[in-house]
Amino acid sequence: MTHISRSVRLAPLTATDATSGVVDRFATVLEALADEPAVIDADGTYTYTRLAAEAASVRASILAGTSPGEPVAVLHPHRCTAVAAILGVIASGHPLLVLDYRTPAPRLQQMCERVDARAVVAAGDLLDLAAELGRPVIGPDALTATDTATLFEGPVDPNGTAVLAFTSGSTGVPKVVLNSGRMLVSDAWRNSAATDCYDADDVIAHTLPMAFHAGLMVTVAGLVVGSTMRLFDTRARGIAGLAPWIDQVGATIMHTSPAILRAFVSSGPTPQQLTTLRTVTIAGEPAHGRDVEQIRPLLPPTCLLRNRYGSSETGLIAEYVVDADHPPLSGPLPVGRPVGNTEIRCLAEDGTPLAAGESGIVAVTRDVVANGYLGNPEATALAFFDEPDGRRTYRTSDVGEVDDEGLRLLGRRDHSVKIRGYMVEPGEVDAALFALPDVTEALTVGVKSDTGERYRLVSYVVSSADRPSAAAVRSVLREHLPGHLVPEAVVFLDALPRTERGKLDRAALPAPPPPDVGERVRSEWERLVAQVWARALGLDEVGRDADFFALGGDSLAAEEVTAMVVSDLGIDPGDVTSAFLVQAPTVAEYARRLKRRPDRRQQILTVLRPGPNEGTTQARRTPLFLVAGGGGLGLGFVPVVRHLPDDQPVYAFHSYGLERKAVPDWSVEAAARRNLRELRRIQAHGPYRVAGHSFGGLVALEMCQQLRAAGEEVEILFVLDSFPPDPALIPDAPTGRSLARRARDVAGLLVTGLVPTPGLGQYWRFHEQSRVLSKRYRTPPYPGRTVVLVAESEDKEARASWDAHLSGEWVRLETPGDHITMMRDPYAETLADHLTRCLAALDAGAGPPPAPGAGPDTGGTTSSGASRVSEVGEAPADDLTPLRREAEVSAARTVA
Repeated sequence: MTHISRSVRLAPLTATDATSGVVDRFATVLEALADEPAVIDADGTYTYTRLAAEAASVRASILAGTSPGEPVAVLHPHRCTAVAAILGVIASGHPLLVLDYRTPAPRLQQMCERVDARAVVAAGDLLDLAAELGRPVIGPDALTATDTATLFEGPVDPNGTAVLAFTSGSTGVPKVVLNSGRMLVSDAWRNSAATDCYDADDVIAHTLPMAFHAGLMVTVAGLVVGSTMRLFDTRARGIAGLAPWIDQVGATIMHTSPAILRAFVSSGPTPQQLTTLRTVTIAGEPAHGRDVEQIRPLLPPTCLLRNRYGSSETGLIAEYVVDADHPPLSGPLPVGRPVGNTEIRCLAEDGTPLAAGESGIVAVTRDVVANGYLGNPEATALAFFDEPDGRRTYRTSDVGEVDDEGLRLLGRRDHSVKIRGYMVEPGEVDAALFALPDVTEALTVGVKSDTGERYRLVSYVVSSADRPSAAAVRSVLREHLPGHLVPEAVVFLDALPRTERGKLDRAALPAPPPPDVGERVRSEWERLVAQVWARALGLDEVGRDADFFALGGDSLAAEEVTAMVVSDLGIDPGDVTSAFLVQAPTVAEYARRLKRRPDRRQQILTVLRPGPNEGTTQARRTPLFLVAGGGGLGLGFVPVVRHLPDDQPVYAFHSYGLERKAVPDWSVEAAARRNLRELRRIQAHGPYRVAGHSFGGLVALEMCQQLRAAGEEVEILFVLDSFPPDPALIPDAPTGRSLARRARDVAGLLVTGLVPTPGLGQYWRFHEQSRVLSKRYRTPPYPGRTVVLVAESEDKEARASWDAHLSGEWVRLETPGDHITMMRDPYAETLADHLTRCLAALDAGAGPPPAPGAGPDTGGTTSSGASRVSEVGEAPADDLTPLRREAEVSAARTVA
């Protein structure tokens, strides 16, 4: 008797079959193939008749124990019974949730609670696990023989929700996608007949867990296409036995993910074991050329490889087919052309369609997509919308471009990060990593820095090398990628973490190591140069031995460094070019080669923002004079000044003799007098605005005392994290030094400014000198208006103790960062904001800062000095409100 093939006996699945849903199409399959095997596992075979009978029993039990429309969960291993349970739930008209028995019970319980599942259909060996989920359990003993015809009783709405699919949740809280029966059949048609991939004569090697949405869709497709499904649980039986099993069962279709495919190839299959295969599909996550090239030699010449792109919200969208004649592939695989009456467009952020070749948000339009997201109308409205012709469009989270070759994915909107001003898709880095011979898996992500102000690229790599080297990986990537795409860190893992649904789990990636700064800078000049490099390269910190190009520097960053050393560090434009970075690629070498030539006539002054007398007529604000701490350069204020208003003139003082050999000032009073001589050349008369950081705060205080004694008006004094003039509060020199070391330190102190010392020595001498001068400085309480800004440090309480030293109106504010970093980004912006708000209030005619009780965040105090302030022409005490308000706002912003 001649055997008639299944595909002849069964009418092929068509697009119009979707309008009737899963159950109606399965009835057609059952009528044609009643005694043919539907699904086979290690324990036996279910014909279509047996499958329908068991599904009918499941359906009857569900209807007897639940109300219409209540979701029902299925908890079965990868066996024939799972397929029967799935079909029974769909035939009942109840929304189906498939659970993975390998997922911990608490997580399964959360999933059931999320969808409000009212029953669990469980396998006999999983009844204990099912009982932990807190729902009625329908086990094998609850199933009774039922007439198969009842499976088709009571019509099931093909447009109603048939399946509840959790998204991967790899980038946030998972959403629950609502798939209709119509969408399930429509997707089965696209996967099989519409792409000429398989039909009823094929044997499907079903290796994907049915709790995974891709595995569930393979199951439903097998039921409505009429194929034979052969079940192989890779998680229980191991990947090594898959190739012999394919040969044994004669599988013709193999569905895989890139991760499964890589593991399969690594298991060592032979071409003889794969001779029956005619199609291998790849889906679930981005695949790369190397994935395909590794398996192609193992496949028969007639076997097609299909790289597929889809989503839980749409099912299959597009595919790219690789046949035996296809040229070798490298890099990310294309996803190809849309399949089965599907339209793909790329949209701008506002939803406007883009021209071919322009990159944008991938949108998928067809007759049926998902019904939306469970209990999330806002997300549904953002992702789904109706077209005028009755079709529906789903707006994905993917970014791509459509050209003559079809769709090419560029990444995801929720994965893109900005690196040094470039919008970066980490998938570009992954593609380069997969091209390396020792890399088996890779995932690059953007990780926020500790300050939260920037992202850095971190690549997680699974390597087959005996001793994988992060430096070697980065070195190779620098040969193929622009600098901003080279990851700052490479972390080696034994395996990439995955969710219970097999998706890459970004949330489970281990924290990357902190940036390797290397050797710290040794001098104030190196610190300032490193600060410029860090800003140009988008880094938090740069060590003195760091290589500019190893850090990802490119020609644009080199030009930016060159411009900043001219504008910020006062280097003559003729003394520096971008070529310096080639000749001196480390901070130490660059700082040594970079010659700063201070004006001998202005050894103590740095013009940070010129006023009208320095070549611009635009500045109309009162100048702000800043005084650096002991051993600090005036250039150290640059990060703060960058955040001040553009028309604010700013000048900075540092210690005499710091940059050129000279006898330094040996008292605070002398330093103040020297500064005032320069200050009055710029601004002959008040009102003056003065600020000082650290030791510079005491010098600024003395400058204000001397100005007031000369009858000049001092509008405001800013004290930036300085100790008050109280020897008891100023720390002593470190103890425990040997006699020889103490003698050497004293000798070094005595020649401060006279004998240049390499490295930090020169700056340390001035810093140590400032400590000595601070201990000796005494002054009466200052009666002028003052703002004291205090950073976070172990000396915070002492630096805030100005009460006994300020007799006028004053306010104390807190600013983020420590004693040093308060002057660096990102904290410099907050410090500048404090200054700007107070200066703006003064420009508006406000009086002194607030008195006690003005607000809990200000921490200010007052005294009878208010009347004395008025005597020298400053604002009267009853005109305090505007500046008080600005100080309160500034303080509140700091607390927030």
